[in-house]
Amino acid sequence: MAIESARATAREVVKNGPLSRSEVARRLDLSPASLTRLAKPLVDSGLLVEGEPQADPVHGRIARPLDVSTELRFLGVKVNLDVLYAVVTNARAEIVERATLPLTSTDPESVAAAIAEIAGSLAAHETVESMGVALGGHSLDGQTVGVSRSLDWHDVPLASTVAAATGLRTVVENDVLSLTQAQHWFGMGRGHTDFALITVGLGIGCALVIHDRVVRREDPNTPTAGHFVIDRTGPLCVDGHRGCAMAYLSSGSICQSVSMGLGRVVGYDEVLALASANDPVASRVVTESAEALGRLISSVSMLTGIQDVLLSGEGIALATTAPDAVAAGIAVDRPVWARPIATRIEPMDFYEWARGGAVVAIQDYLDTYPVEFAPARKAATA
Repeated sequence: MAIESARATAREVVKNGPLSRSEVARRLDLSPASLTRLAKPLVDSGLLVEGEPQADPVHGRIARPLDVSTELRFLGVKVNLDVLYAVVTNARAEIVERATLPLTSTDPESVAAAIAEIAGSLAAHETVESMGVALGGHSLDGQTVGVSRSLDWHDVPLASTVAAATGLRTVVENDVLSLTQAQHWFGMGRGHTDFALITVGLGIGCALVIHDRVVRREDPNTPTAGHFVIDRTGPLCVDGHRGCAMAYLSSGSICQSVSMGLGRVVGYDEVLALASANDPVASRVVTESAEALGRLISSVSMLTGIQDVLLSGEGIALATTAPDAVAAGIAVDRPVWARPIATRIEPMDFYEWARGGAVVAIQDYLDTYPVEFAPARKAATA
């Protein structure tokens, strides 16, 4: 019980610090004496440090706030089909080093070897505590990739394979969930107990934070938001679904529609540039896609009751290119009396996905941190 309370203390400081001891005690509903006892082994072991003296906001007394050590390092890796993105972060998930490595194969052995190679390269310059691997797949235990349709994996013990090759404690997580954890602890979702994250790019992702916890899917065979039907008369996705979010919003679908209309191959950035320049073909496709994004946002809000929606992903420039169309899409299905949805946009690259892996590693590190209390002194006897 005391060990878990000490770990909860560490999590609170890492997530929200620096904090005075009295503020941590208030947040965790602990007595000042209990907090002092719980924090001591965390400070003694170097996980937490004491900051410069300042006035305690709770009591007004001069005190040294608790903060996390700036020396700790964590490694995060994002697995794409053709390349690995990797970062080293501190305990607040601030990136201090980054690297990429092409993938020549997506078979599990090749991917594990590539992860070990890029981890070894980055860890040669830093002492890394642990590593998190983010990928398009499902893991129930943080160790085995149960299913990854994009990689065509089933029951792959990725974490143990990578840990054996690197010597680093390793945890694996779905990439959208790891990105959501990063936003919840250190990004736009910090301080919010309930929000949704929708990502747009090569695929479409959606994750929820409800009552300050990320919602997990226990069944890997549950369809994701990418195949949520927006308009049954709409275009087909690669799996043959008509009018789903993937058909409207994936960068591949958008590029294919514009390329067919123009009679030449165009990339995603060019599509958005053409739409901004009022090219009729690109403008039509981008407007339809942005409206579909708005309808997806509205549907997620109405189904969950969530009013704060974060928009991200490597393709989220769609929303900034056609913001009026996004707003129109939200309004299509939403009652006029409903409270407006608060949407915030966070453009990002694949290093941010890798940072999500590092955040999962940070959380796992705190959840398993070895807390050692000094033995209690025996009472003197007469």
